[in-house]
Amino acid sequence: MGFVTRRVPAYEGVRRIVKLVLGGRYLAAIAAVGVVSLALGGLAWLLKIPRVESFLLIFVLLVGGIAWRLGRGPAIAATAAVAVIADYFFIAPLRAFGFGSTSDVVGLVTAILAAAGVIQFVHVSRHREVLLQRRKELLQDVSPRIIQSLDAEEVLNTVAEATLRVIDYQHFRLYRWDESSGRLILVKSVARAESYEHTDWHTVTLSLGEGISGIAAQSRRALLVPDASLDSRMVYPKGTTRIPESIISVPMVTGDRLFGVLSLARMGARSLTDEDRRLMESIAAQTALALANAEQYAEAEQTIKALATIEALQPTDARLTDREVDNRIIQGFVDLSQADFATLRVLQADGRYHVQATGGRQWPESEAPTGAPLAADQVAWLADPHVTVYVADPETDAKLPDWARRGTHLAGVKASVFLPMHAGRRFVGFVGLYWRRPRWLRPQQLRRLQLVAAQAAIALDTRQVLERERGRAEALVELERARREFMQIASHELRTPLTVIRGYASLLEEGSLGEMPPAAQQAIRTLMDKSSEMRGHVERMLLLARLEDGATEQQMTELDLRTVVTDAVERVRPQLALKQGTVNVDLATTPLTIVGDPDRLATAVDNLLQNAVKFSAGPPDIEVTGDRADGHVRLVVKDHGIGIPAAARAQLFEKFYRVNDPELNNVVGTGIGLYLVRQVVEGHGGKVEVDSQPGQGSAFEIDLPFALEGATAPVEPAIP
Repeated sequence: MGFVTRRVPAYEGVRRIVKLVLGGRYLAAIAAVGVVSLALGGLAWLLKIPRVESFLLIFVLLVGGIAWRLGRGPAIAATAAVAVIADYFFIAPLRAFGFGSTSDVVGLVTAILAAAGVIQFVHVSRHREVLLQRRKELLQDVSPRIIQSLDAEEVLNTVAEATLRVIDYQHFRLYRWDESSGRLILVKSVARAESYEHTDWHTVTLSLGEGISGIAAQSRRALLVPDASLDSRMVYPKGTTRIPESIISVPMVTGDRLFGVLSLARMGARSLTDEDRRLMESIAAQTALALANAEQYAEAEQTIKALATIEALQPTDARLTDREVDNRIIQGFVDLSQADFATLRVLQADGRYHVQATGGRQWPESEAPTGAPLAADQVAWLADPHVTVYVADPETDAKLPDWARRGTHLAGVKASVFLPMHAGRRFVGFVGLYWRRPRWLRPQQLRRLQLVAAQAAIALDTRQVLERERGRAEALVELERARREFMQIASHELRTPLTVIRGYASLLEEGSLGEMPPAAQQAIRTLMDKSSEMRGHVERMLLLARLEDGATEQQMTELDLRTVVTDAVERVRPQLALKQGTVNVDLATTPLTIVGDPDRLATAVDNLLQNAVKFSAGPPDIEVTGDRADGHVRLVVKDHGIGIPAAARAQLFEKFYRVNDPELNNVVGTGIGLYLVRQVVEGHGGKVEVDSQPGQGSAFEIDLPFALEGATAPVEPAIP
């Protein structure tokens, strides 16, 4: 045998619980009336009187207490119980229903009416207290959400949502105080009724003392307007019809700083109360604190962004094109300002300011007209060095030139900021930032934008300098190419007439063209010497051109450097004989084997020997030594001439360099001899050094890699 259970629906259980609770409350109310009735009856029996005359007043007070404690329903039930008990026990005839006199009827009816009034009063008061408690609980619930947010936009959204949970508004407006323009600007609007949805409240900006919100901001006190349609202080957008509505405007203040104004509207006169105003004051105080925290956080975040932007503008990456640099500059400004439109104008070679980059949150994807290039007189108001930032209201600013006013009007711009870029005293360009709604920028934000503008000016100026230097470098390269080409052509062209001159001079010297008088013979010898000297210059110029252009490869072969040195010494002996000089040659007894180009090495040794002859004040005294040590062949050409100043040694092997010394004014030369020596020696994997003291002579040392006999010539690496 089992038990059969019947399932009871959930709502049935709830109904029973409610019934029990309500039944308990009603029974408690009637029981309270019964207890008080017994107490009054007992008191009358003790006093030996028919009844206590104030029993109706006591019952009214009892009903009021029941209404406060148990609610309006139990209080009404208690009132009915009072009427029945009073009629039966306290009003004659006793212990029977009915009335003995009219005064008793009037007293009982009056008591019932008084009880009804007390019940209603207690009900309303209790409802307000419960509502207030509920609002406080809601406020305590939403307050942490307002305070904890560190994003200003999130704070505004949270405040609008939290306020709706506490006060059933139909229009929410939050104005921020713009210190730079001295106006209240609407930054958040939430419409919950059709009458507010079709009105653009963003067109209304208020100064202190203007409109309900402006008066609240100026006085730093909350205002409650029962019917704004009848209040002349209320400011509506143009073309808006006034409607009966109740308005609350509360300033957002923390410390001594005004952050803005919170404004609520509800349709219907007197639809908002003082209690709503007090709640709004609490919300406004917390909103101001939250905005202060969010602002500090935003300041730190924006500073980091500004530093990152400045770092990105450093003109160190040569891989960036001009367009990429310009786009990076404009994007940095947009990231910092959140501008709807932004333009970068830069000074170009034609002396006008061209648009180099555009951007912004609302810039159209397709190309938009940016206007023609601007002349210097059109941007003179920004070129003033004292102007570091210019904040403008395009609709009211009379200083804006026609081109700026016309462009902003066509784009529907309501706020503009112009940031001139100065590189030293040069005005290199400017950035224009534009918003379609009134925009406020704090001084800290403007200073960050100025900092970025200064860095952008450096980047642009550096780019222009690099472009100029690049142009100069290209011109120098072209000039150097032309010089080399000229040297090659000149060397080749000089060779032919020089050969003819030397040929005829040689015939004259030999007497093949007839007997020459002694004076003419001396002239012919001088002519031959100078032609030989000139041929040496031509050969050096031609070799220099070939070395720099790589026109011919070195003819590398295994050779004994002693042979190259001995031949060079023999070539210089005639010059030594003319100056009554001497040369002492001390070469190793074993071969000084190297791998090299004999002609180029000969030219290098010739230059060193000829310099030793030229730079000797008296009869030249030259020492030539050559040996082998540590895998190198070492050749030293030493003279006892005038020497070289210490300041000149660092540049001695540079092309076309000549020592600035009065003693050398009469010494001819082109300044390419030692340069050729270094080029030839380094081309063979060696090095050349000099040791010299003024007045004591100079010693030039050449070190070349030693090669074993039979070694093959190294293959020169290809030039990439």
